[in-house]
Amino acid sequence: MALRNLLARELREDRWALGEKLPTERELGTRYGVARNTVRRALEALEAEGLITRHVGRGTFRNAPPEAAPPAGEEELSPSDVVECRLMLEPEMISLAVARATQADIARMLECLRGTDDAADLPGFEKWDAALHDAFALATHNGAIIAMSRSLARVRERTDWGQLKARGNTVERRATLQAQHHAMVEAVRQRDRMEARRVMREHILFVQGYMFGDEG
Repeated sequence: MALRNLLARELREDRWALGEKLPTERELGTRYGVARNTVRRALEALEAEGLITRHVGRGTFRNAPPEAAPPAGEEELSPSDVVECRLMLEPEMISLAVARATQADIARMLECLRGTDDAADLPGFEKWDAALHDAFALATHNGAIIAMSRSLARVRERTDWGQLKARGNTVERRATLQAQHHAMVEAVRQRDRMEARRVMREHILFVQGYMFGDEG
């Protein structure tokens, strides 16, 4: 069902925030040029998948996407493999984000920057750091890129990743990371694809260096 697929993609790409009310069936039909019964069938399918909740008399609201089981073998990915993969993916990812980011996407990035600026400890910083990279992925508006980025990001939740980050956690390194974060967001705001790609690559190489002892 084309409308169901379109709405599902928009929900997963944060077209509506968690808990936000979606337009009415009539409004969705007008927006997408389909009959109201087509809208109703699409919403029924999305509700069955847990992406939305419908309340009689109140409307339709976005849910958090259901937690998916990790792909087979994901738990075996090493942190070093993940960082190497990020080095290949994220410079091009942020380049696409520069081209496609909306003002709402940039606002989300700025919120994450404030979170990292204000973080009092490493877990807090890591939380907002991960959210910022997710914001770059969301700004591509490409479902495949978002899924790949989030699959790699799940490794950040593991104990071995945390131990590696904690080992290299210093005030000086965190300041460098944060300067790079600000430079990346500014490059997105300025629509500078080359600079965004350059800083992201520099950022991932810096992380790789202090996590795995590859600093030159």
